[in-house]
Amino acid sequence: MSATADNVAAILAGLPQVEPVEATSNLPAAFWEARPILGHIRQAAHHRARSADAVLAFVLARAAAATPPSFVLPPIVGARGSLNFAAALIGPPGVGKSTAKRIGTELVDLDHDGIVDDVPVGSGEGLIESYFQVVDEKGDDGKKVKVKRQTKRAVFAYLDEGQALAELGGRKGSTLLPTLRSAWTGDTLGQANASEDRRRRLAAGAYRLAVVIGYQPEHAATLIDDATGGTPQRFLWLSADDPNVPYEPPPWPGRLPWSPPPGRAYAGHDLTTELDVPASVVDEVRHAAIARTRGEEVVDTLDAHHDLARLKVAALLGILEDRAAIDLEDWELAEVVMAVSCRVRGAVIHHARTVERAKEEAGHRVAGRREVYVDGVKANSASRRMAEAIGRHVHRGNCDGPCRRRCLSRSTRSSDRSLASIDEALILAEGEGWIEAHGDTYRPGSARPA
Repeated sequence: MSATADNVAAILAGLPQVEPVEATSNLPAAFWEARPILGHIRQAAHHRARSADAVLAFVLARAAAATPPSFVLPPIVGARGSLNFAAALIGPPGVGKSTAKRIGTELVDLDHDGIVDDVPVGSGEGLIESYFQVVDEKGDDGKKVKVKRQTKRAVFAYLDEGQALAELGGRKGSTLLPTLRSAWTGDTLGQANASEDRRRRLAAGAYRLAVVIGYQPEHAATLIDDATGGTPQRFLWLSADDPNVPYEPPPWPGRLPWSPPPGRAYAGHDLTTELDVPASVVDEVRHAAIARTRGEEVVDTLDAHHDLARLKVAALLGILEDRAAIDLEDWELAEVVMAVSCRVRGAVIHHARTVERAKEEAGHRVAGRREVYVDGVKANSASRRMAEAIGRHVHRGNCDGPCRRRCLSRSTRSSDRSLASIDEALILAEGEGWIEAHGDTYRPGSARPA
């Protein structure tokens, strides 16, 4: 039985509104029970002991890739909206981000002409190149010539470790992050100033790109760091953890009973299909945009594309129901997904801040110890003479058996002992690597005093 808009609104109201402490936020049970196809996705994930949220990310991405690029959102604000899609999965190593992808592959088949499946994310140019092939065409002289042409309309891409994205995107001259941002909004991709043999141009509305990236929590902050560029705002954030996986597996439900919508062609060209959107949704999105444009409302940078991201999710939920339209239930269910996405993203930020604070505190402790070491020990010439004497004594092996504190003290001058403590001298000798402490005894270190 399908949930009503009121039921879904109740789901939203029931979500905890607290500061996240870790990236374990998950979609509630009522979301999965709202529709048979959503329950199907959760059952498939739980049969394989994997996160239902993670498998949903792959299903949405693959459904987007399977939907012809001619299906677009109407120009509610600005221009028409693309259904190109990006998701970030957050979870520790071994939690099953890659196997969630395999489950999504079993649920949604992309073995269709014109779709490239499972492309690794390497560079912006590489992603664009995936749409092209060398084909034979007749030249002006009637002879066949080999040229590169766009032969693919869709690409599903996956990166198993988001840290690599930061490294790839951070390289000088890299076009990866700008390409992902432009693709998400459906803009034209390619380099206009490239040579003829290297020129690759994907026209706006002529391609579909769906990307999923797996992140460990400690690396996901690198995506947040590009907020000024606008990258994290374009991603749906979902957890690869799932505390609701049952110990007794449910039966495998099989492939999703779904086929992608067929495109409409005329004279060899796809006709654009604008998805129907309820008037109340149009008003809601438009009024929010006007409030921002007038300066009456200021949104967090990370929420700059919230409404468009929600529209994409709602559209894909509708397409999974075999509708080229968004209904009110799609819109409310999409907000449940967006609310969880914000919580997971907030958990990533919280985790990054916690790690950063721990690093700062550790740095302060080290700096404090260094200051004491420098000001209270090393600057004291008597302490240094004592430390050198202790280091030489231990390296010569002058003790009968292991060197102990009393023995080491006797190896120093009494005049120095009246100016500095043996404890300071031992700290300095250890710090210089002349001695190593083993319980209450001392052994030669890796270095010798001059």
